[in-house]
Amino acid sequence: MRLSNDVAWPSRRGYGRGVAKDGLGRRFWTLWSAFTASNLGDGLTLVGFPLLAISLTNDARLVTLVAAFRFLPFVTVGLPAGVLIDRFDRRGIAMVAQVVRGAALVAIAISVLADAASIWTLAAGAFVVGVGEVLTDGGLPAVVRDVVNSAQLEDANGRLRASETVSNMFIGPPVGALLFQLDPTVPFLVTAGLYVATIGLLAALPGSFKAEPDPDDGDSFNEKMMKGLSYVWGHPVLRPLALTVAAFSFVGEAGNAVLVILVTERLGLSEVQYGLLLAVDALASVTMSFFVVRLVQRTSHGASMRLSVICFSVQAFLLGFAMLAPLVILALLFGGVADPTWNVISATVRQRLVDDHIFGRMMTAYLFIAWSIQPLGAVMGGIIAEAYGAQWVYVMGGCVVGSLLFFGRPLFRRVDTAMAAFGVDAHRGSDET
Repeated sequence: MRLSNDVAWPSRRGYGRGVAKDGLGRRFWTLWSAFTASNLGDGLTLVGFPLLAISLTNDARLVTLVAAFRFLPFVTVGLPAGVLIDRFDRRGIAMVAQVVRGAALVAIAISVLADAASIWTLAAGAFVVGVGEVLTDGGLPAVVRDVVNSAQLEDANGRLRASETVSNMFIGPPVGALLFQLDPTVPFLVTAGLYVATIGLLAALPGSFKAEPDPDDGDSFNEKMMKGLSYVWGHPVLRPLALTVAAFSFVGEAGNAVLVILVTERLGLSEVQYGLLLAVDALASVTMSFFVVRLVQRTSHGASMRLSVICFSVQAFLLGFAMLAPLVILALLFGGVADPTWNVISATVRQRLVDDHIFGRMMTAYLFIAWSIQPLGAVMGGIIAEAYGAQWVYVMGGCVVGSLLFFGRPLFRRVDTAMAAFGVDAHRGSDET
């Protein structure tokens, strides 16, 4: 079946082969364990990098430079990385990525021990770690659909999202800060060890995860690389999906950049209370991750995405006009519903709609479009907060995201049409293929 601008659904379903008939199966839980170990390491370095940067310089511009270098690979090497992901075994690429990331972290630890660390060595290490993230994030979503039945994708993605939230927000940052207090090298060395554990778990995952042959294998490297970008841009679902996520990324990063200003200066909360507020958001996100599949079964994929937009808008407006801490807590609860709902559904849609031979290039091109605007959002948030006050960042964000209820209607309809064409009954969550 085809959509209006003649994009065909994948002709071959190479995923879900040999999985358990009941439950997600041993292969999924092995992958989940590897995913969790890797994300726990990421959570440790989320505080390890900025804490080490602050210990090396008082220049805020140089501190933020380290964060920018970790994000930079998604823009600079994402598209060529997609070609590699579609050419070689995706599990093998993820394992190599963990080796490279671990080596970079060990090198940072050695530079600290040798009293030779600098912002530039830290930024270089952050860039290498970011390259590993590109290779991992671009390939593992395809591995997920290899180890579960297609009807279980919402359930599988929900559990992966919950694990990511717990690792990156609940456990990783506080443990990373504690380890840093013991010794600045410890969070980096522990993370390197977690990446080694990830390699072992991925090695224990049976099966081959090499992409299907590309029918245009005679194309040059540049042609293959640009094909991923043109594929996303020409797709009736993926293009509006990526552009919508870009809007989310812009206002979300603007809000993240000034949230600490809002809650400490406007509401007068302490740093500890600020941390507790973030925990509320994380707890709501983890809880909602387990209920997304039920939401989709009772409504539809498109309707659930619409609910996510509504919740995000409500969160933004509450933060913009809140004068009391309870309203901020309520706002973060709405955000905890919005984030996993959108992410689980959008991940599932991509996994169902894209042919295996181009999935890696699609994924890195999608992230290139969706995330490239994040740094601009952070800068814009700072400018608006400085000129008018932090609350107006959220009012702006609520207006931008709220407009998606109108501009996003074609996307919501196309998502439901796509799922129906694929054979998924949105109201039962079944898969007829």
